[in-house]
Formats: sequence, C-alpha cells, structure tokens
Amino acid sequence: MTTANALQKMRHVYATIIVFIMPMFENKLVQLGLSEKEAKLYLLLLQVGSSPVSALAKRAILKRVTVYSVLEGLVERGLVTYENHRDGRRYSAYDPECLLYLLEKEKAALKCRMELAKECVQKLNNPHLLRSPVLF
Repeated sequence: MTTANALQKMRHVYATIIVFIMPMFENKLVQLGLSEKEAKLYLLLLQVGSSPVSALAKRAILKRVTVYSVLEGLVERGLVTYENHRDGRRYSAYDPECLLYLLEKEKAALKCRMELAKECVQKLNNPHLLRSPVLF
C-alpha cells in the first residue's frame, strides 16, 4: 500500500468516525444545556479550528445569519472566541474544560437562587406577615 493510499484510507476512517461519533457528542452537549446548533458549531470549531463564519455555515449546512447568532451566544457563554482579521472575524472554540467552568457558574447561580427561595419561603410562612391590618 502506498503512502497516498494509506492516507486516503485514514481520512475515510476518520470521516466515518466523525459521522458516527459527532451526533453522540452533540446529544451530550444538548443535555448540558447547549442548543442543537450551539453543540453542532462548537464541535465543528473543535474539529476544524479557527474559521470564518462562511466556512462554518457551509460545513454545518446553516445560514450565515444563523451561524452569526449562534456564535454570539457561544461567545457570551465563554465557549468560543474570535479574532478580527483583515478578511473578517475568525472564530475558535475554547478548550472543552470550559464546559466544566460553565456548569460551575450555573451551579453557583442556582445556589444563590436556592438561598433566596429559602428566605422567601421562611418569610411567607410567617403567619404575622400575611395578616393584613384592619383599616377603619
């Protein structure tokens, strides 16, 4: 087998793996709170590296307007970044470890909401608080 044939065979195996493995990871990312499009674009960026929106839209089979919107959400979440180049922005995915940071942030926010809810329940359970004064 020549080097070219071996390389072609490896590319075929890699493409086959991507076709079967990526949907599994997309589903996991959706379970973690990303939308299907966010998961798809995040995985695509991890796979291809720094890319312009046009290339991402073409590979993801999405409209460019949609890709811009989804990428903006991923940037806000801290999963994706961009650099301005003379030919436009190029987007890149942050390391997947950021997913853990994202969940830690959500956990902290949920803890604050839980404390607030406990405080409200405690105050609302106070029978004196809910009695309205009689006005004459």
